[in-house]
Amino acid sequence: MVKNQRVSGLVSSITDIEEQSVPSVRLTVPVRPDQEEILTRIVRTISTSRSKTNKQQRITKASIIRAYIDAMASVSLNYDEIPDEKELARRLIEVLSGNR
Repeated sequence: MVKNQRVSGLVSSITDIEEQSVPSVRLTVPVRPDQEEILTRIVRTISTSRSKTNKQQRITKASIIRAYIDAMASVSLNYDEIPDEKELARRLIEVLSGNR
């Protein structure tokens, strides 16, 4: 891979996400207390903002994490020379906010 080359998204369509919707690998990920609080808040916000007729699937913290992974895989991100988690987050935020 050429340095500073933008890598295309790893998920090519929403169909790819739907076809992989059944989780088959269990993964334990340690998170900071503030990150767990954010996940809890997102789940609560989604749950309280849905009507009773729009509750086809229970949204959990794991659902949120899987959705973020799918979203991250669908964007072009430069994976070259990422020294730490902070830089990875910075690059991801830059891509998702459109500030390339």
